[in-house]
Amino acid sequence: MRVTGVRSLLVTAPWTGDPFWVPSERFERTAALIVVETDEGISGVGETIMGYFCAEVVSPLIDYYGGLIRELRLDPRQPEAAFRELHQRSLWWARVGLGLSVLSGLEMALWDIAGKAAGRPVHELLGGPAHDRLPLYASGGTGAWPVERAVEQARRYTSLGFRGLKIGTGFDGRPGGYTTAPGAPPYGTWYAGSTAGRVADERAKFGALREALGPDIELATDCHAVQVREPWSRSTALGLARALEPFDLLFMEEPLRYDDPEGYAELRRATRVPIAGGECLTGVDEFRRFLDLDALDYVQPDATHVGGVGPARDVARMAESRHVGLVVHTGAAIGPGFMANLHVAFASPNARFVEYALAPDNVRSELLTEPVRLADGFIERPSAPGLGITLDPDFADRYPYRAGVVEYA
Repeated sequence: MRVTGVRSLLVTAPWTGDPFWVPSERFERTAALIVVETDEGISGVGETIMGYFCAEVVSPLIDYYGGLIRELRLDPRQPEAAFRELHQRSLWWARVGLGLSVLSGLEMALWDIAGKAAGRPVHELLGGPAHDRLPLYASGGTGAWPVERAVEQARRYTSLGFRGLKIGTGFDGRPGGYTTAPGAPPYGTWYAGSTAGRVADERAKFGALREALGPDIELATDCHAVQVREPWSRSTALGLARALEPFDLLFMEEPLRYDDPEGYAELRRATRVPIAGGECLTGVDEFRRFLDLDALDYVQPDATHVGGVGPARDVARMAESRHVGLVVHTGAAIGPGFMANLHVAFASPNARFVEYALAPDNVRSELLTEPVRLADGFIERPSAPGLGITLDPDFADRYPYRAGVVEYA
């Protein structure tokens, strides 16, 4: 089997699946799908998270990698061998970061082809399923204000059958939320009036959530520290973590920026709230640094960014060897990326939960071969060959790409 074509497919689509995501405005996002075609009529579809952040950079890099894969006649049924060669040839500029993130989408498409060619779902090619089913948690952005509205948000998620939910620190439309801008850019800064006020907000919010939902629903929070200009100090993060300890959270995500792994380790030792992170790390080695420091209770690799399916699986295995759990990140994926992470989770014994952002549900439903169906909060393992994606030829026509859609600046 030979690759005959590699192309990127950029789209812009409204995300209407969650009225609480950004309730004050129409919310639309860009995405970048990668399509790989072969001389045997089997095609694969992948996704890179760079489509969410800076879609314009994807196409030239995919053109470069596509040219290489054809020139070298790499076998698309051998995604790990193809990835090693492509990664090796771009080590100067894609060892980590942007290049590796874009390569993730191509690697993912090759796994899709490999699974389809074998007539097997990808998780079977990763060593076989480790779970019959896995629980999903609803990923809901920042909590709505006032507190009663945040409880309404949480009740909606549980009414849909989720066994857990994650709401970010702060409140939408109130100082303290990372989406709450002071007016003009820069965005991505917390604007709470005081540390005491911020801690009081979180204590009130999660106290109300726990009282309303009871002990059987898992609660998690996302501090979104990866993208803020003014990260919390270690002491502020610890103060917030200790304020949340009475509510028995599943995890506290990204309390500090990723250039402070020692801070993560210090925080983890000082609180009983489990610490999670890793969504913006690329490559296995970036995760190794955090694991060597015992800095995380849960790793959160994303196959759309970390290097693809194989590297995400490798991160999961490395974490498992150190008794660290896996909660894959899927928040920015509209279809192939979600499924790729789901296959990694099903192949990983240490997988505990799978993130599910409801916001892109309307777009995702057009791409998944098997719809997401919750039964008692769990999803059954995928059974369709490959990743389980069906790409309609008219999909891009329905969602024409529009440059300049920016969420974080």
